[in-house]
Amino acid sequence: MAEVPRLDFSRFSQGTKQEKEEFGEALTKALIEHGFVKLVNHGIADEAVVNLLEQSRKFFNLPAPALQRIACVPGPNPQRGWCGQGTELVSKTRKENYAGHDDVTKLMDAREHFDAGPLEDAQFPNLWPDENDLPGFRETIANHYQICKKVAHQLMAAVEIGMGLSAGVLVDRCRQEASEISLNRYPQIASETLAEGHTKRIWPHTDYGVITLLFQDGVGGLELEDRTRPGEFLPVTPTAPGGRAEMVVNASDTFERWTNGVVRAGLHRVTLPCDEKRAVVPERYSCAFFQKASRETSAGPLPQFVTEDNPARYDEITALQFQQRRNRLHY
Repeated sequence: MAEVPRLDFSRFSQGTKQEKEEFGEALTKALIEHGFVKLVNHGIADEAVVNLLEQSRKFFNLPAPALQRIACVPGPNPQRGWCGQGTELVSKTRKENYAGHDDVTKLMDAREHFDAGPLEDAQFPNLWPDENDLPGFRETIANHYQICKKVAHQLMAAVEIGMGLSAGVLVDRCRQEASEISLNRYPQIASETLAEGHTKRIWPHTDYGVITLLFQDGVGGLELEDRTRPGEFLPVTPTAPGGRAEMVVNASDTFERWTNGVVRAGLHRVTLPCDEKRAVVPERYSCAFFQKASRETSAGPLPQFVTEDNPARYDEITALQFQQRRNRLHY
């Protein structure tokens, strides 16, 4: 069974030139081989992660009218605000999810989420809960967004080194902000419901953007596809905040498109935690930062990855158009 590599990010953020190069090579190798990597010493304090997940818990426990006031509008555009359970149907994005199911309309995701984009997004404005209802929530999200953006850009710079690309080839394509942050709540659910097959906390999928930075609580259930055994999944055992919190990083669809399939997006799901013995699985919280390409930037293959032996596998389309294409399937 494969294992997700675990890397020390301080070797890049604080390292020598040689350490930066070694980190870039290790990161690139991990993303090419697995689509995922775990990071420690990423610069985000355990206390900040604890506060983030606590603010998330408070948000999803707001009274229904407060959530309805900032409910998302399902459709192709980037989502903003609160999306209740059943609003997004991730199962629809992969035909493989339909295998063994006669009625695919019954394939459900047991999840609700809150989505926000760039903090001053005039094109797709954010929807925030009233500050009086949830003091400090907006500030917490804004702070996490900014530090994740910094880490994500550093990771892309490391990949530029690891792939022998010119500095800025990847990072410069993300300068005009379009990234998003998503708080996820998976309500408590009967183990039997997850085991019978029609419902997962979230169905197998890949993310739209360039890379995703994820923090999770200690409940478990996140699984990544084992590329040594396609179709099989391996658990990502969480390190609960309060210790040295691990960040899970995965390659996403735009990254796969840019590299013309050299780096494949990491397939993942959330389901019944391995070795779960309880009749009811407790609620689970996570927070994902989706590093997105600038909206008008091409999501087609970069010329460095198109050759006679490996012609372009993906169409020319802007990053926003690609996200809208994917959202039409989800919503």
